[in-house]
Amino acid sequence: MMALKQALMVGPAVLGLMTAALAQSHIAEEEAARRRDVAHLCRGLSQDNQIRDCLVSQKRSISHRCRAVLESHGL
Repeated sequence: MMALKQALMVGPAVLGLMTAALAQSHIAEEEAARRRDVAHLCRGLSQDNQIRDCLVSQKRSISHRCRAVLESHGL
């Protein structure tokens, strides 16, 4: 019975760590998809909102991967 209680206490923590790791992986994939377009089209911009606005304004010129990232965020 004690082992079951311990498993029920540890389970959510492990799930939380796995979820965080997957989220970080997803963010890294999105950054990789945007990196080339940001370097080419939005050079010199450093703030996230400026980069986002730049990419949105250049939507016809960005890569398909970058466009997919923007669209996944409703942009």
